[in-house]
Amino acid sequence: MNVTGIIAEYNPFHMGHLHQIKYIKEKLQSDYIVIAMSGDFVQRGAPGLLPKHIRAEMALRCGADLVLELPVQFSSASAEFFAHGGVSLLNGLGIVDQICFGSEEGDTEGMLLAAKILNQEPAEYQELLQAYLKKGMSFPAARSKALNGYLSLLPGSTQQTVSPELLSSPNNILGIEYCKALLALNSSIKPVTIERKGSSYHSTDLSSLYPSASAIRTALKETTSAEAISGSETALSSLSAAQPQPVWNYMQKLLIRDTLIEENDFSLLLKYQLMQHTPETLCQYADLSPDLSRRIYRQLNKFASFSQFVSLLKTKELTYTRISRGLLHALLGITPAMENLTPSYVRLLGFRRENSDFLRIMQKNSQIPIITKGADYKKALDSSACGVFEKDLFLSDLYESVKSTKKQTAFVNDLQKPPVIL
Repeated sequence: MNVTGIIAEYNPFHMGHLHQIKYIKEKLQSDYIVIAMSGDFVQRGAPGLLPKHIRAEMALRCGADLVLELPVQFSSASAEFFAHGGVSLLNGLGIVDQICFGSEEGDTEGMLLAAKILNQEPAEYQELLQAYLKKGMSFPAARSKALNGYLSLLPGSTQQTVSPELLSSPNNILGIEYCKALLALNSSIKPVTIERKGSSYHSTDLSSLYPSASAIRTALKETTSAEAISGSETALSSLSAAQPQPVWNYMQKLLIRDTLIEENDFSLLLKYQLMQHTPETLCQYADLSPDLSRRIYRQLNKFASFSQFVSLLKTKELTYTRISRGLLHALLGITPAMENLTPSYVRLLGFRRENSDFLRIMQKNSQIPIITKGADYKKALDSSACGVFEKDLFLSDLYESVKSTKKQTAFVNDLQKPPVIL
């Protein structure tokens, strides 16, 4: 049995994701594809555009066999902890043979080389890194030069180098973090990468054969009203081409009856949370440094919305995503200690009915409990894991509260939501 894992957000699912699943089935000859997918909050420091069960169904409709939830302290984290959480979760299943991910590099040789050095951080590398940083280089550029400088010091390794792009492109960086996590766990899982196709990570061009999730999110936000959905064929034609047909058929119905969730829907909750803190107490949350905490405190009277406040706080040194992630962590109460945990359970979000036997095999082999029915979690988890699970439940219910208020629909507790079965 050949099982491939994918760590993803599917926010939303697009043609590049379908290309990856087809590659795994056709080129890797994988029997099953298991997805470790972000829950209701995602890595760029925002709520998921659509709820987790909807995104899980999109993946299942496009060939995934089983979707598991990546807990929020990992799904909303920086690349290092996002990768640590996803890889640890898949490794804990005891049944995954390889992890497949997209990258600009398209090859794992350089990634594994960089990952090994970055995990060890030998003294010579650290000295070179600090020297380049003192010269005013950006961290990615300094890290690249320090890695190559260190490699040149190794006997017989002068021909081994890593390209500057390897350490500066978003998907390459995430790929290196996957490799770091696999090496740190001494995992038997093999990393496999495919070259990312189409638009760049941040591109908003929807005309590409493989448009980015950013482009699709932007277009979706512009076509969410019932009037736009029913009356503008032009507005929807580009979106239709940007997503796999099974996803688009499903999405078109969702856009009429569902409301997309955005960071600004959490604006008042965020301001309420920030108002309770001093610069010193804000520092307890992940990704909030003393400097950023002081900046937040000084600018709080100018707060108008989540996105506006992120833009106000942005500097040359602090990216929009880094600030957004820090603010989200303050809102959700996520600390660095929570990011450093290793997943102690797995929650099932959905699976294909014909894969029931595979689910049973996975349950038998898994080294950590698999929660198939949320309401039964206390029977499966110890007190420590119960605390982590309940934190995730609370934050999913927070997301549901905002969604149900915005849509003016009934609130549905997360424990009442069964796995998606297709």
